[in-house]
This record gives sequence, C-alpha cells and structure tokens, in this order.
Amino acid sequence: MMPPTDTLDTQQNGDSLLFCWDSVFGIPDQSLLPCHKSLFSDHSMPVKHSEPLPRVQSDDGGYVFAVCILLVIAFLIFAILRKFQIKNVLAAAFSSRHTNILMRDSGLKNDFSMWPASLIYYSSVATAAYVATSDIFDIHLFGMADLPILIGVTLLFIFLRHILTKLLGIASGEKDTVAMYTITGTFFQLAGATLVIPATIAARYADTSFVWFAAAIAALVFVLRLARVLSLVLSKSGGFKLYLFYYLCIIEIIPLLIFTKLIINNM
Repeated sequence: MMPPTDTLDTQQNGDSLLFCWDSVFGIPDQSLLPCHKSLFSDHSMPVKHSEPLPRVQSDDGGYVFAVCILLVIAFLIFAILRKFQIKNVLAAAFSSRHTNILMRDSGLKNDFSMWPASLIYYSSVATAAYVATSDIFDIHLFGMADLPILIGVTLLFIFLRHILTKLLGIASGEKDTVAMYTITGTFFQLAGATLVIPATIAARYADTSFVWFAAAIAALVFVLRLARVLSLVLSKSGGFKLYLFYYLCIIEIIPLLIFTKLIINNM
C-alpha cells in the first residue's frame, strides 16, 4: 500500500506524479553505521609543517626573464642580419668547407664579425650561473647587482682570452688557423645559446634542475670547441701543431678554473 500523498514531496510533470523520496526518510541512526579505526591515530610519525606554508614566489620581478628576453632579441637580430639558419650553422661548425660557404653567404669578413654571437652566448651562460648561485647555492653578494657583475666579469674574461688567443696565433705564425678556430667555435656557441636561454628561464621560474641542463649544454659546447681546435691544428697548422693546441687549451681552461675558485671561496 502506498503512503498518503500528503506525506511526500511531489512534482507535477504532465499527467504523471514524480515522488522525491529524499525528504521523506530521515537520516539513519549513526550507531548503525560501520565504524573503522582511523589511520591517522596512534602512530609514531611526528607532525611536521602544522602551520600553513606561505607560497614561494620569485621576488626578482621578472628580472632574469627580462635579461633573457633581451638576449633573445639580440640573438634574433644578429641571426636575421647575417641570414643564419641553424642547420647551416651546425654544418659550418664541423666542416671547414661549410664554414667558408657560410662566411661568404653571410658577409663575414673575419672572426671579429662573429663577436656579437660570443657576447650573447656568454651572457646567457652567466645568467644561468647567476640562477645557480642564487637559487641552488644561495650565494648573494650584491643583491640585484650580482647578475650584471657576473655578466661583466664573464665578458671581460672572454675578451682577455680572445686577445691572448690572437697573440698566440701571431707569435706562432698560425694567425689563419687561430682565426678559423675562433669562427668555428662561435658557431658552436651560437647553437648552444638557443638551448641555454630557454633552460635558464625554466630554471628560474619552473624548476631549478633545468640549470643543470644549461650547464650540460655549456660543457658540450666547450668539449666540441676543443675537439674542433684539435682537428684544425692537426690539419692546417705547421710545425707548431701540438704546442699550439696545448696553449689554446690552457687559455680556454684558465677562466673556468678562476670562476670555479670564486664559487668555492664564496660557498
């Protein structure tokens, strides 16, 4: 027998009557419900972080991002003016014939014409180093001035290294070989900058582990440049072959040793 309709909530839908049983029956007795022991009671695990944790936010106001965007703009302007394509740059980095073709098509007269690429690459590497020192090693020397100082010191090292490399080429009578080494090394740097800059942005604003990817790219560029100089020295230079290679390696490694020493002293 159906219960009286005046005890039910109803809704009229055409000729049929819809019953809503939810409001008819009361809440069942709580004692009839199954009882289970809580998993979070009677354990020996200490309570940590009981207080609300503040959201971690970058307080640089987009400082690193702005520097990286400027580097990207400078990179694009240089690549467009010189009509560089990444595949041609990579081919020129490994082949002297492609190097001569790219220099002819791009209007490169000497190794000095590629200086903007070196400035962009080493500025991006210095920015990645700033992210590593500030976010991973927690080294803060001059606050916001750390980044421009680090970029300036890095570019000063590169300038001095370039001067020593040119003097070494003149002293050894291998000026053309050293110039070719500088140009092909810059092609590696140009390709490396395309990966170091986005990795630096990701390391600063997403995950600091990306800084190790940028470091791996910089290390790969360094190794490829040394391998390339060995190839050029053995194929193009005269009787000063191995000595020239040794001296070029020393010039390349000294800035890294000085930078590593500075990092260790400030940790």
